[in-house]
Amino acid sequence: MNPKVCLCATACKPQYWMPLYNSIGRNDIEFELVFVGPNPPGYELPKNFRFIKTDVKPAQCFEIATRNTSADFILHIADDFEFATPNPLDKLYDTYKSFNQENIIVTTKYMQNNVVLPISVYQFFSQYNSDLVIPINSFMSKELYREIKGIDRNFEAIFWEIDIAMRVYALGGKVVISDVYVNEDKTGEAGRDFWGRTALKDRVLLESFWVSNGKVHLNRKNPVEPFVDLNILKYSQGPRGRWRGNGIELFEKIEDNLNSQWSIPGRIYRAIKRPRMYFNYAKRIALSIKKMVLRQK
Repeated sequence: MNPKVCLCATACKPQYWMPLYNSIGRNDIEFELVFVGPNPPGYELPKNFRFIKTDVKPAQCFEIATRNTSADFILHIADDFEFATPNPLDKLYDTYKSFNQENIIVTTKYMQNNVVLPISVYQFFSQYNSDLVIPINSFMSKELYREIKGIDRNFEAIFWEIDIAMRVYALGGKVVISDVYVNEDKTGEAGRDFWGRTALKDRVLLESFWVSNGKVHLNRKNPVEPFVDLNILKYSQGPRGRWRGNGIELFEKIEDNLNSQWSIPGRIYRAIKRPRMYFNYAKRIALSIKKMVLRQK
């Protein structure tokens, strides 16, 4: 039985979807597309192309897309990319099989405005003298994706894919570069920066997991916090940024404050949720009271 691959994307630019779809061309491997986002297309999609509408944040849209396919393999891709290589899915699958290894991600090569970019685009951590390859688009088995618990909900929009790659490295796996090219049009509307400050926040988060004392390591600092199925289409889970979903904004802002790492209400809220620490908290309070009494004498 031939395997099946699903192209998963957070999708807000329907005008680019059919050019991407058409660029896939003819492949022996069966495929489908699951795109998730706020803007439905104003045209009929092919039978193997599904759109799921939601207003939640981009990282969550990718997770929703991945959870809504039964395909054996997934390919995370931007909705405004186009393949510049014939039979791209067959070639990605052939590259995957050639390594005879389960813990592997195959990435496409990247062109911008039809110009091939240098190898440095696959070396996100180069400023830390790390030569680890990171993916542009991740082709991987659905089983491996589930094993590493998918996308961490603390990411708002981007860099979660690198976090996934680092977790694969931590399992003893690797990222390999295929001979399949994708092209991104960075002119006009497609070239606008939709992420802004979100990119900086997500990058800081990524490096907080994998960089210590100026060095990249493979021991993730914090455990993965996966998305939960409950209301996954309705509410943005974790840090929301400007993608608030369809919840009541006042309640979401209160929850954001409670989950904030630095806010006093957030610290109190997290302390209440950790009953195992109550004895330690009591000791700290008693010690503080003792010091206060001694100072007053």
